[in-house]
Amino acid sequence: METRYEIAPERVGRGTGRRRPAALIAIGLIVVAAVLVKPWDGASSPAPAPIPTAPPVIAVAPALPRILVPRPAASVPAAEPTWPSALVPSPLATQTAKEAEGALGSLAAHAGTWGIGTAGVGPRMLRDEPWSDWTAATVEVVDGAPAHVATWPDTDVCAGYPTVYDRPTLVAVTTPRDVAPDRVLRGWWTDGANVASLEGSVVQISPPGNRGIGYLERLDQAPWPPGRYEFHVDAGESSVAMTVCLTRRG
Repeated sequence: METRYEIAPERVGRGTGRRRPAALIAIGLIVVAAVLVKPWDGASSPAPAPIPTAPPVIAVAPALPRILVPRPAASVPAAEPTWPSALVPSPLATQTAKEAEGALGSLAAHAGTWGIGTAGVGPRMLRDEPWSDWTAATVEVVDGAPAHVATWPDTDVCAGYPTVYDRPTLVAVTTPRDVAPDRVLRGWWTDGANVASLEGSVVQISPPGNRGIGYLERLDQAPWPPGRYEFHVDAGESSVAMTVCLTRRG
């Protein structure tokens, strides 16, 4: 007996048509997701490097200048009197100058000889009393300008020159007695580093009736500072010079 199989009839093409729209929708979703994610960005170009930034600038205030505070005047020792001279003497200087006149008699004994003398008051001796000193000096004919106030470096100011005591109140210039009494006395000073003219700082005192000697005194009557002095004696058309050094001896 022959066996038979029966198959239920089915329309061709209906099942495939139903699944196609669903597949298209799925593909579309995948494409949209790929566009949003952009996986090719990381593969095609590296991420931009961060832009370096300059370090912060720290402003530094400039250092303030040092302010020098002067010392009190009492702590600074008073300077020795130098040139030029003050115009007005102090009461103490005036009194000292009067006391120094007690030594002028011994200087007058040298009148008539070329030389330079000094007179002052203490402390040369044990007591503050008038003193005098004198030395003969070489005479040189000059043209009016000083010749011995310049010094070479590292040379002694008083080397080779006659010396008398320094810090006198009066300086005597002795000359031969036949020198005209109206002669003019001028002078210059140097300490080896500085040079000064005595013009305008000293007054000339010529004792009446005593030829051959004249005196010079500072306007402030203060003691003369140490150093080398060149004195000129101008008489008529001639001018001679004597150079001595005022220095402390002994």
